[in-house]
Amino acid sequence: MNHRYLLGYLIAATMITGVGSTRASAQADKDQGTKKYAPPSLPKDHSKPAPRTADGHPDLSGMWIEKYGALGTDPAVGKPEGSGARSRPATYPSDELPYQAWAALKARQLRDAENTDPLLHCEPYGVPRIWGGPHPARLVQLPGELIVLYERDTAFRIIPTDGRPHNPDADPSWMGNSVAKWDGDALVIDTIDLTDKSWLGSGKNAGEGSGTFHSDALHVTERVRRPDLDHLTVEITDDDPKVFTHPWVYTWNMSLVPKEDMYEDVTCSNEKDYEHELPDKPAATDKSAAVN
Repeated sequence: MNHRYLLGYLIAATMITGVGSTRASAQADKDQGTKKYAPPSLPKDHSKPAPRTADGHPDLSGMWIEKYGALGTDPAVGKPEGSGARSRPATYPSDELPYQAWAALKARQLRDAENTDPLLHCEPYGVPRIWGGPHPARLVQLPGELIVLYERDTAFRIIPTDGRPHNPDADPSWMGNSVAKWDGDALVIDTIDLTDKSWLGSGKNAGEGSGTFHSDALHVTERVRRPDLDHLTVEITDDDPKVFTHPWVYTWNMSLVPKEDMYEDVTCSNEKDYEHELPDKPAATDKSAAVN
């Protein structure tokens, strides 16, 4: 797609969706569950069918947010957890991922150390971590491509859906090298070339990374379905043979958010403030240190 056209499109899209208010957060997921996209405002009607495009595929377009209270799937056991469970994995401990023994040890060390989460160093969320949490994503389905506008990080993806192969010259990046094709009513997004700087999820508490690292071999598959008008499921398979014993599979259950605005979200609005986000430096213990 022509970059000038893309820029114009994104500007128009952000104007339509009302981007313009800033909600900066220096810590990951600090505002989990506190934003105005609250469960009471989400639709509950499962009876209306999903709309379809002229080519017969489900139209995935709309603004979607993680559905609290959804029927989740526990990746550790592969069974539904119950009607009161939320979408998984919201904040998932690294001990429950299928790490190889050496990788599990590294994950625990990262989890227990301070300030190891890339988000605390003003880094992006990246794929697939960017899907979860209280920030919505707007999907725009066009002939031959899917555009995903994430409120989180004010990030976007442009994903060809015509079945083309991956770009062989792509460099590793936070959002990766994605292509997609239809498998029945599911759009299957295949992503490679992801930077190994990102994590798969955050920790149990706000700002506490759980050490869910991955290698440069991470291969992410997202199966996106719209089973009815008001709901979207994103089944994610994280396959990383360098660190996992087997693929990790989980599902984000999302609900349509009608007539709502998206906002600008900046994890670290000013990197000059980074030093204030770290623990205080230890007090000087000798004269030379005190002088310096």
